[in-house]
Amino acid sequence: MSLEKTALRLGYIPLTDCLPLAVACEQGFFAAQGLTVELSCEASWANIRDKLIVGHLDGAQMLAPMLLAASLGIGGLRKPMITAFSLGLNGNAITASNSLFNALREHGGGSTPLDVAYALAAVVRERRARKQEPLVLATVFPFSSHNYLLRYWLSAGGIDPGRDIKLVALPPQQMVDNLRLGHIDGFCVGEPWNSCAVGMGLGKCLLTGYDIWQNGPEKVFGVTAQWAEKHPETHAAVLRALHEAAQWIENNLPVALQLLDRGHYLEVPMSWLALPLTGELRVGLDQRRCGADAFHVFHRYQANFPWRSQAQWFLQQMQRWQQVPADIDIAAAAANVYRSDLYRSVFGDTLNLPLHDTKSEGEHTQPWLAPGTRGDILLGPDAFIDGAKFEVIEPSV
Repeated sequence: MSLEKTALRLGYIPLTDCLPLAVACEQGFFAAQGLTVELSCEASWANIRDKLIVGHLDGAQMLAPMLLAASLGIGGLRKPMITAFSLGLNGNAITASNSLFNALREHGGGSTPLDVAYALAAVVRERRARKQEPLVLATVFPFSSHNYLLRYWLSAGGIDPGRDIKLVALPPQQMVDNLRLGHIDGFCVGEPWNSCAVGMGLGKCLLTGYDIWQNGPEKVFGVTAQWAEKHPETHAAVLRALHEAAQWIENNLPVALQLLDRGHYLEVPMSWLALPLTGELRVGLDQRRCGADAFHVFHRYQANFPWRSQAQWFLQQMQRWQQVPADIDIAAAAANVYRSDLYRSVFGDTLNLPLHDTKSEGEHTQPWLAPGTRGDILLGPDAFIDGAKFEVIEPSV
């Protein structure tokens, strides 16, 4: 069938995990699908959302929870949005200023990610006793995995994110400057901005997103539901190109990173781009080497499948922090946005896909096998930092 539209404008934020979009352009995967794609570098996540809503963008790299919020009409205009493709797993980290890191070491009695949270709780108590202002930590957007992972980690350490810490939102590319200027004490952001802060001597990385939720979802490719309905064949072509790109990245990551190192994607030295992917990024109070294999997952472990259980977890966190009503139908809201049915319609004839649209979250500390349409499939560890298990919510009949 012919494509409804061949010239597309897709938005992205300058982050390492915009790589699938960049590779699909640079390696000709979009062109092979009959698409001419312009990638538009955007200033903020809110900018991407708003341009998508008004039609200035056809699709974009997006924060997964942002689609859920927009579809529910939370935090801005209401516009049903969907994703049928996850751009990868992991990729975030939490970095502290040098002064905060030194204070944490003075209060730290261990080296695990939870130990760091306990040390932070001690710093918070000390500051309160001295009547000092609360620490200021930044995330990239109120509806983001960064916000929920940071809050989850803080809570696991006994810190109330709404009372003990001041949380602010900043675009990813502004994090390092705000840390340098002393406007914030730390941040949770995607790469390469943690590595940039470390490379510039402005701070230390405390832990990675993987330390909080192993192989948690990150960015997705998002479009409005209206656009997808109007351009089904074009949408399918984009998904096929992104799948080819993600698979290629998995086998050619060093070369893929060089595609970002061309100025028009990320003006960051290659040494900083590669830092977490070569095991050279140091994390924790003991500044141990970070495991490179788990930092970014672009394709393996069914990283591109839009798991509705992951959408449900985000919605539960949105409820936990009172961003959405307590009585929303979580299963229905997740299914409306996370369109695993569209993923299956595009790839069902060629790939071994998960048998179900949901999976257990939090039960596995090692790779494990799940039933697939053509035999078992390998999935990655999915444990939470506190050992919690997430109960999937079944749709109401």
